[in-house]
Amino acid sequence: MNINISFRHMESSPAIEEKIHEKCGRLNKFFNGDASIEWVCSVEKDNHISEVNAKVAHHNFHAHSELDSLYKTIDEAVEKLERQMEKEDDKQKEKIHR
Repeated sequence: MNINISFRHMESSPAIEEKIHEKCGRLNKFFNGDASIEWVCSVEKDNHISEVNAKVAHHNFHAHSELDSLYKTIDEAVEKLERQMEKEDDKQKEKIHR
């Protein structure tokens, strides 16, 4: 899994990067580690924003979260990605069993 993390209007920190790597580890169950994830963390006024683009095989997934805490946005974005990937995984399983 290739994870690219960038920061806009804020400084990077090892704690944030570690949290992102830890949360992205939960996504491994949907693919065989062949993924490219681009993560953008930013701050606008009082809101923290996490934006994620994940490219897995022939599928692109996107999640956007905007809350008052950066850690909450990371959690919410990963949950959104998980729901999208679960839905796509179910579609693929359903195709095979027809």
